[in-house]
Amino acid sequence: MKKEQLQQKVKELVVNLLQNKEISQNKLAEMIGISPATLTNLLKERWDKFNESMLLKIYSYFTTDTWNLVETSNFATIQERCNEARNDKSLIAVVGYSGAGKTAALNHYYEKNPNTYKVICARAMRTKQFLSEILKSLGMSYLASDYEMTKTIIEELNKKQSPLLIIDEASKLSANSLMYIQDIWDGIEANGGLILAGVDYLLINTKKQADKNKVGMPEFYSRVSLWQHLVSPSNAEIRSICKANGIGNEKSIQTMYRLSNFREIRNSIKNLNSI
Repeated sequence: MKKEQLQQKVKELVVNLLQNKEISQNKLAEMIGISPATLTNLLKERWDKFNESMLLKIYSYFTTDTWNLVETSNFATIQERCNEARNDKSLIAVVGYSGAGKTAALNHYYEKNPNTYKVICARAMRTKQFLSEILKSLGMSYLASDYEMTKTIIEELNKKQSPLLIIDEASKLSANSLMYIQDIWDGIEANGGLILAGVDYLLINTKKQADKNKVGMPEFYSRVSLWQHLVSPSNAEIRSICKANGIGNEKSIQTMYRLSNFREIRNSIKNLNSI
């Protein structure tokens, strides 16, 4: 679904519920887990204040995914690390292969927990765009100097009680953007937590640059309290995922034991269910 379509679909769902259930905007905002101001901005189509993660969070309140999540080892680990980062006020990095289930687990935590803010990084994202996405996750639209935007992010996060900022696909960020994450972390570490998630070369590249004493990288690397590695799916997990999603045939289940990541498993199950 394109972003413009998602925007209009979310607004349509919100308007219909407000009319059909005759509840207040404040009550609906509480039910969804967003601020009343965010709901007002949505109804007035102030789309510049929304990133895709926020729109998907609202959309997920109204829709039911036909895919049944299973609490794999990676899923449980990510929930634990998110809670740890929030409660212990720490910066934690979660690294693993593509298809390790990082995004699904982070989305679950984001949708279920208050004062949690999430951005998804893109390879072509410049620093100002990155900072703008963080501000949008906080329900703000604000363009200024990088310094002023960073300062505003820190101020807004420090207004929240034990906030958690999740930065997914962080391995796509430039070294310069990582320096701004360090600045944000330095500003909020007494009040909240921060999760970085990416593929393995997030750690490999960061350590390599730190070892070479690239400006700012040793300081950034030292601030990460834990590099959490994810594991490959076990046969028991594959079996549980299959059974939870309608695949009971033993031969079909066993053919999936050769698959190396959860994305391939999901795609294979969906293909079998569509036959």
